[in-house]
Amino acid sequence: MLFSLRKHASKLIAATLAIGTMVSISAAALDQPVAVLSSNLNASVGTVLNADQINTAEQALTKAKAEAAAKAKAEAEAKAKAEAEAKAQEEAAKAEAEKAEQNTSATQSTATNLLSAPVSAKTVAYSSTLLATNTIKNNSTALGNYKLTFYCPCESCNGVAGAKTASGTTPTEGRTIAVDSSVIPLGSRVYIDGYGVFIAEDTGGAIKNNKIDVFVSSHDRAIELGVQNANIYLLG
Repeated sequence: MLFSLRKHASKLIAATLAIGTMVSISAAALDQPVAVLSSNLNASVGTVLNADQINTAEQALTKAKAEAAAKAKAEAEAKAKAEAEAKAQEEAAKAEAEKAEQNTSATQSTATNLLSAPVSAKTVAYSSTLLATNTIKNNSTALGNYKLTFYCPCESCNGVAGAKTASGTTPTEGRTIAVDSSVIPLGSRVYIDGYGVFIAEDTGGAIKNNKIDVFVSSHDRAIELGVQNANIYLLG
C-alpha cells in the first residue's frame, strides 16, 4: 500500500513539473489545444489527473497564454512607438536642415542683391525698416558712426547749379552720396543705417574722414533734414 502511494505521488509530482514546463516554455506551446496537452500528460505519467486537476491545468495554460499575448502586444507597441519617435525625429531634423538651407539661400540672395541690384531713385528719409540687418553686417565692412549732411543741385549747395558728380553721373536722390574718396572709393556701395543703399558718386571740399553728404532733390529738403548721424557699412 505504501509503495503504491509513493508511486502515485511520484506520478503526481512529475505531472505537476510537466505542466509547469509547458506553461513556461513559449507562446507557441500555449497554442496547442488543452485537451491534447491533458491527454499527453496523462499518457506520460499514467492516468493520475482528475477533473479538478485538469481544470487547474487549463486555467494555468489560459493565464500563461494571456500573459504571453499581453507581453507580445506590449513589446510590439513599444517597438512601434520607438520607431514612430525615431521617424518623427528624423523628419524634424530633415525639415530643420531644409529650413537652414533655405535661409542660407535667402541670405546669399540678399547679399548678392545688395552688391548687384540697381540702386533706384527714392525719397531720402530715415526708417526703422531700413536698419542694417545681420545679412548686411555680415557682408560688409563696418566703418563706424558718420556725420550726415544733405545737399541739393542748387548753386548754394553744389557750387554750380545742375553740376554733374565727381564720377560724371547725374546726381539722384536716394542713390548719390558725396564721400571722402580716400576713405570710401568712388563707385562703392554704401549702406547707411536707417536710410538704405547708396553709391559713392560725388566728393566735396568739406567732406572729409567720417562725413557723408547725402544728395536730395531740393534745398528745402536739405535744410529740413539738417544734420544726422548713422552707422555706415561699406558693401563694395
